[in-house]
Amino acid sequence: MEIEKSVWNRRDFLKAGGTSAAALGVAGAAPSSTQAAQTPAAQTGTPDTPYPKLSIITPYSPQKLAFAAQAGYEGVVITPGPDFNPKLSDSAIDQILSTARSAGIRIISFEYFEPNHTHPDAGKRAAAQADFIRALELCHRLGCKFVGTFSGGRPNAKMEDQAAAFADVFNEKYLPVCERLNVSMGWENYPTEVNFATTPAAMQAVFDRVPSKRLGLEFDPSHFVRQYIDPVAAAWQFKDRILAVHAKDTEITQHVLQQVGIAGEGWWRYRIPGQGIVNWAAFLTVLLQARFNGGIAVEHEDEFWDAPDTEHLAGFPQQRKDGFILARRFLEQYLPGRQA
Repeated sequence: MEIEKSVWNRRDFLKAGGTSAAALGVAGAAPSSTQAAQTPAAQTGTPDTPYPKLSIITPYSPQKLAFAAQAGYEGVVITPGPDFNPKLSDSAIDQILSTARSAGIRIISFEYFEPNHTHPDAGKRAAAQADFIRALELCHRLGCKFVGTFSGGRPNAKMEDQAAAFADVFNEKYLPVCERLNVSMGWENYPTEVNFATTPAAMQAVFDRVPSKRLGLEFDPSHFVRQYIDPVAAAWQFKDRILAVHAKDTEITQHVLQQVGIAGEGWWRYRIPGQGIVNWAAFLTVLLQARFNGGIAVEHEDEFWDAPDTEHLAGFPQQRKDGFILARRFLEQYLPGRQA
């Protein structure tokens, strides 16, 4: 890539290092009538930048938000739970945003994987779609711009039929809501029965039927690696549809793979960024070239840097904190923005 043709040049990176030390967040969402529905910049009172935002994926708790800020992250991506879900009242949302402001952290987006948008049972499908619309509304009320999800799944259905079903749901049900609330949505490429579109062919089949770029990808390179798909090539293919990123790596244990084959177990495991085989310099170059300015959220599923049976704790155990800290140190060398 010639430097002159890149949308990111030396001046951009020098400017980023000098001006974005306090910059957090993503582009603002449309305001609503509630106090909670602020622009993301209003969440913490800091200006927005055109650069990617290093974040962590975490359940909600004041302690975990405070740690994210103390560890030098710019935002958090929240997973659902009793204290954070689409049924929250306005007063509860006000309290969450107040907690984020006090911590100096921004809520970048919200994960909501549970609804099967294309469930084969009509009643369950309608309920799932109504539930997800409430998630889009929560996103807006929080002042965010993106909700992560899965693409849905129908047992034994052909890929093209699944793509058509998911595209129809988005075009008919979700797109009007996204446009009204000024939010977007996208699916993570995690291979599972309720998430059919985890390969480039399936993704392209969906996008061929959905012209609106309010539908995109929550791109996780680690899931491509264990499918033996090149994540960098996939990122180039869909660079204009990447709306959020999960920063997670995959380690391949070749001597185990040699014995059990790809249908066996134990030949791969998830790692924090930099401790697997993802080419992060090449992958992040794609994002910078595409002017991606959403959240790059560390999804910590690395047992080497974690303590067992600590999920119920309000705060992170030290070993898990160490994993998040190492992930930030590794990723920030490739990115403009806050250097903490």
